[in-house]
Amino acid sequence: MQLSPNHSSKRRALVALASLLVIWFTALAALASPEAKILRVDPRAAQENGNPILTSVIEVSQSKRVSDATAACGTLTGNGQLDCMSQALEKPFALYTPFPFPSANAIFTVTVDGAAVPAKFVSDAAWGDSLQQPSVGTAWLILIDADRRMGKSFTDARQLAAQFVASLGANDIVNVMFFNDRQIVKDSKWVSAAQKARATSLINTTPETFVSSGRNRSLLTIIKTAATDGFGALGNVGDDVALPLHQAMIVLSNGFGGADPSTTGPGALQLQQYLTGGRFPEENTALPKAPVPVISIWYPPGVVDEFRQNSLEFMQNLANTEIGGFFSVMREGQGSRSNAIVSTVRQRFSKMHIVKWLASCVAPTVTQTFGLVFNNVKPPILGDNTFKDVPVGIDPTTWPLNVNVQYTEDTAKAQGGVYPNGSFKVYGDFCWGGEKERAEVYFLPTGQPLPAAMAGADIEQAKRTQQQLIAMGMKGTTVEASDTYAQFTAPDKDKILAGSGDQAVVRLVIYDNKAHRTSGVTSTTIIQLKGTTQPLPLLLILSALLALVVIALLIVVIVRSGGKKRGGGGGAPPSPVVAGGYGGPPGQGYGPPPGGYGPRAQGNGVSPELMYGGSPPGQVYGGQAPAPQAPPPNPYGGSASSALLQCSAGVFTVLQGQEMRAGRDAAQCGIALAEPRISAVHATFRLESGQLVVRDENSNNGTLVNNNRLSPGVWAPVPNGSVVRLGPVEFTARVQ
Repeated sequence: MQLSPNHSSKRRALVALASLLVIWFTALAALASPEAKILRVDPRAAQENGNPILTSVIEVSQSKRVSDATAACGTLTGNGQLDCMSQALEKPFALYTPFPFPSANAIFTVTVDGAAVPAKFVSDAAWGDSLQQPSVGTAWLILIDADRRMGKSFTDARQLAAQFVASLGANDIVNVMFFNDRQIVKDSKWVSAAQKARATSLINTTPETFVSSGRNRSLLTIIKTAATDGFGALGNVGDDVALPLHQAMIVLSNGFGGADPSTTGPGALQLQQYLTGGRFPEENTALPKAPVPVISIWYPPGVVDEFRQNSLEFMQNLANTEIGGFFSVMREGQGSRSNAIVSTVRQRFSKMHIVKWLASCVAPTVTQTFGLVFNNVKPPILGDNTFKDVPVGIDPTTWPLNVNVQYTEDTAKAQGGVYPNGSFKVYGDFCWGGEKERAEVYFLPTGQPLPAAMAGADIEQAKRTQQQLIAMGMKGTTVEASDTYAQFTAPDKDKILAGSGDQAVVRLVIYDNKAHRTSGVTSTTIIQLKGTTQPLPLLLILSALLALVVIALLIVVIVRSGGKKRGGGGGAPPSPVVAGGYGGPPGQGYGPPPGGYGPRAQGNGVSPELMYGGSPPGQVYGGQAPAPQAPPPNPYGGSASSALLQCSAGVFTVLQGQEMRAGRDAAQCGIALAEPRISAVHATFRLESGQLVVRDENSNNGTLVNNNRLSPGVWAPVPNGSVVRLGPVEFTARVQ
């Protein structure tokens, strides 16, 4: 039938209006903020290398709705519509736009004692560039619908499943399950990539569907049970299957549930939320939280339109595209598209980020709470606060203390080494909040062997070792402690020294007795500082020499006094002894002053400071007081020419007349501090005429000198030895 010109105009207007609506909705989607989703927080890297490192898998993308991607297909019907949908969905970036990870603006936090403590960014690597690294892989759970109503599409589904198995990377693992209209009927269990032939064999040896036992089926319940069983078993996959960092579920089905009330579009959304939550089951507190992207491929069933539309909505709503999920359509006989679908899914996964964080603090519980936010980034990126009270698979007592080993070693070397009964400092980022009583130090005696690794370590054996070290006197004394350092006194025992001469070292372990955490205890991670023998007690030696000199002078005075005749001679009195002995006043002879030599009891008329051979201030027996002596000249000359600012990040020098900025912006600051709570330019230091001064530059978290907060923009003096705090970073100031 030929349309009239009027009808043609209306049709063109409707098409134009539909196009405008598509453009408008697309623009709205483009304006949506990108989001960062945490897909895994894994501590295993820390347990391998002894550092407190958390490894996270994060996707940063702007997700797009399936309906937006397929909007242009809305005017089509039948197979044309289905083919249009599959082509649109399988285009690159059809359901998402990837974003780089803004590491300079990211704040990753760990909640400890109710406070969100920031971790420090270490590195960011693309997932696709890291597939050869240990644990960088995906656990693929593949569910294949083997119900009789799949018809010939069952062959296409098997072909796509086999393609996913064939594409496994070196660290991937896979579990293939077949289900009918009641339950899982075949299960390969989890196998590694090296064992993938077992999964392929299961696919090849299941060529036929299974007989249906009813007109309806609870597809939602079947899929949820399979996901719970499959991902719940990841914690016990065996020694020959290493658990990877990522996970995904593939559902290959016609989505048919008949009149089942749960197998609907809304029901699929609830199942999607369950899989995105990553807890199998929801109350699981033993396994780490692991959100699961769902790849849902719909095989249109040959049923009435009502059930067909319902099955489409169910399969489409399963795909959680905001965390890497995917949806597409495969009509009967289109199994040749399998490679394109696999490539589309893996391309998105390759854009994920592996971000590592230096986490000095963790909660002293088996569950942890993490958060991720972004500061001053354009366009704004939404963070993720869904990791609340979740198990991450670590014993918090095994989390190593964050010791700045290099700076601690350099400081000990600069002071000549650690010696018995000597004082020393250990620097780092500690979590004891200045509670001195939490910090303990233990020394390993010479000859004590160290374990090569912590594999199979016995906690009870560690406790016994600690008790033995205490019994041997190998525990040091804590002098003071802050969040950035702890000062200790070593035991007064020579056996803390291993080796001799310039090769002498001391080996020690720092222990937090509240969190029950230690520094490294293996042969490669233990703190090893330069050691030296105990220096001679110079003050004691000088005191002894002085005493000998005084005694010698006293003997001389006594001998000289005893060799002279006393009284009645008619000759002139002898010359007085000046500034060393006592000369008697004229006519009274010689001898000791009233009260005898040395200190006297109160009221004897002689100053308590009077010692053998000395005299009271301003008085010399038998002579005149000597002229006052000028102080010795300053061997260095002039006033102080530099000041040292020492913190856990290093030692910084401020020269005379120089201004030194401190802050997070390394381009503007000579003292660069990679700490989110430090402002870009936080404070400025200056040395004037030997006096160190500091000025707060309107920082967010303030500048304090000896716990006194400074007013912004005003120079304030920093007395020698003061503690200057910029936000959470603490400096010790020394003028030299």
